[in-house]
Amino acid sequence: MNNVNFNDPAFMQTNAYQDFISENPKLGYLNIRAYAANSAIPIANMQVEVSKIINNQKVIFFEGATTNSGTITQISLPTPMISNDDLIAPKSTTYDIKAIYNDETLLFKIQMYSDIQVVQNINVVPNLRKDGINYGR
Repeated sequence: MNNVNFNDPAFMQTNAYQDFISENPKLGYLNIRAYAANSAIPIANMQVEVSKIINNQKVIFFEGATTNSGTITQISLPTPMISNDDLIAPKSTTYDIKAIYNDETLLFKIQMYSDIQVVQNINVVPNLRKDGINYGR
């Protein structure tokens, strides 16, 4: 399976892209919060990738790192339109989140909805150094 960036002009010309966008014309917003020690220590520079498998291709929607405050905000992701009918469960799109910290890979699945802010908390257990000092960065 090969990787492709969602905003790659060549990918945007494919039927896979056109079909995906026609099914997901709206946007939802993902926020990442990476912390250790019960949210006391923010994790800076955690590498985060948001992707989805579309037609046997791993499509990458976002790649980046958390800030010094342990956050990444306002990642825009395509989502289906929400119906105004309260009796119908809202449609969503599932994305994969891969977070890498200290050579450890954490994997998450997240449901995204149109015009909704979703927060993915990533809780990390700090490593204990050999000299007995805890560190979170």
